[in-house]
Amino acid sequence: MGEEESVTILEGNMATQPTNEQVEGNKQLLREILASINSGDDSGVLARLSPKYARHCQAMPPELQEIQGPEMMVAWLAANRATFPDYREEIEWLGGEGDFVAWRTRGRGTMTGAMGPFPATGKTMELVIIAVHRFEEGQLAETWTSWDNLAALTQLGLMPSGS
Repeated sequence: MGEEESVTILEGNMATQPTNEQVEGNKQLLREILASINSGDDSGVLARLSPKYARHCQAMPPELQEIQGPEMMVAWLAANRATFPDYREEIEWLGGEGDFVAWRTRGRGTMTGAMGPFPATGKTMELVIIAVHRFEEGQLAETWTSWDNLAALTQLGLMPSGS
């Protein structure tokens, strides 16, 4: 998808101009999704994701940069819980306009399980996550998310020291 096409899609969604009440409802929906993620309640996550849900993240390995569908998202969350069973994320800032809500969250977890080719390190990482979420018909339809993957891998002891 080219840049011009992406802009057109985003502008098209902004044209719906949801009311403040709808924007606040979308913010609340995100809070509920995060509470479900933090508690391991996959059914709570599934109930709030659009059947067409998509997650985009360049901080992931190529095969996980595009997660398509609620079931794939829940499978990824389960794998993440296996690696970081104590992982929790807290909202630091939340803002919304139109069909979009953005957040800055802080996530923290200890790597007690394997992550891809990396064995558990027992070390803890703390991340700042920035994401933009798009809503459609009262459900979360799309997420673009990013964090400093190099900082995370360094905190986990998976990057060689620079000495």
